[in-house]
Amino acid sequence: MDKKDFQKLLDKYIAGEASMEEEQRLLNFYGSFQKQSELEQEIDHIGDNIFERIRETIHPVEEDQYSYRFYYLKSISIAAMILLAITTGIYFYSNREIVKPENFVEIDVRNDIAPGYNKAILTLADGSKISLDDAANGLLASQGNIAITKTENGQIVYEKNNVDRSKFISNRSVINTIQTPKGGKYQVRLPDGSKVWLNSASTLSYPTTFAGNERKVQLKGEAYFEISANKNIPFRVQSGNQIVEVLGTHFNINSYDDEDYVKTTLLEGSVKVILNSKPNVISNTRLLKPGEQSLTKSSRSDIRIENADTEKAIAWKNGYFKFRNTPIREIMREIERWYDVELVYEGKMPTDEFTGFISNDVKISAVLKIMEASGGVKFTVKGKKLKVKSMP
Repeated sequence: MDKKDFQKLLDKYIAGEASMEEEQRLLNFYGSFQKQSELEQEIDHIGDNIFERIRETIHPVEEDQYSYRFYYLKSISIAAMILLAITTGIYFYSNREIVKPENFVEIDVRNDIAPGYNKAILTLADGSKISLDDAANGLLASQGNIAITKTENGQIVYEKNNVDRSKFISNRSVINTIQTPKGGKYQVRLPDGSKVWLNSASTLSYPTTFAGNERKVQLKGEAYFEISANKNIPFRVQSGNQIVEVLGTHFNINSYDDEDYVKTTLLEGSVKVILNSKPNVISNTRLLKPGEQSLTKSSRSDIRIENADTEKAIAWKNGYFKFRNTPIREIMREIERWYDVELVYEGKMPTDEFTGFISNDVKISAVLKIMEASGGVKFTVKGKKLKVKSMP
């Protein structure tokens, strides 16, 4: 209704002659405005008219003082109700969350997404943090008799300080943590010379010196290990609900929370996979041979062993993706971590599988175009959101 019709309806409301339908139309009137500022101005105008009409309508007389008082109070109540209803509507209308459709578009050179690179955060024992991608090469910090340095090739190295031995330096072991974000990777050379490649969205905690009868680290996410041999001091990796124990070997652990299993893939040597941190429980311990992969799950008490595609397991470390009859959801989780994107699935969940190789040093469009060429999926993008749609 227009404002003229509204004014007539308002008169009927004040006079008590409006029907229930007309009252509802009046209370919904605020929705006819397009701008909040316009609506607020009209409210002021409506309020002035309401009270002006009340003043003009009411003529107090001596002989009917009670009737006047009753009518005055009733009119004021009606006016207050109208204003309350309208202003309440304004509040909810202006404060409600308006969900606008997201405009996903084709990926091109203007909105392409770059791959990950060497970046991580190093947290020292005192809680201080060092952004490794911003830090200059060279000495980062000293902890006890250990110097921490950054090399040119995206690696941090722990080694003994070259210091005057006449000075007392404590060799007390403390814990450091290196954490890679999505779209990041980094390499660490531990105090015993062991090397660790850390994949995206992963965390490794380790002592600055290995003391006692074990070398123990903790992993969340994925890492590839090349362990320096020491038959007297085993190297142990705690990840999820398992411990991997080695003397000197090469292996990969994938323990992301969003994966179905913790996968340990052995390339060289031998490793012992132990469930629930109970090395003396024989039924929960399995030995892996090169070319084998163990699968463990927190909800299960067994260790499954199967033959592994070792090249696929460490492709990320060597700079490429390798897919071999790999379900698209598994591929997309890998892409999500490496390109730091958020996945959005539209419609039916794709069930396609893919086989192929591609460098992980290319922009995301190169990877997605190869997958789209199969005809099974279509990708669009909005900022850092990637929509996956199954094609018929």
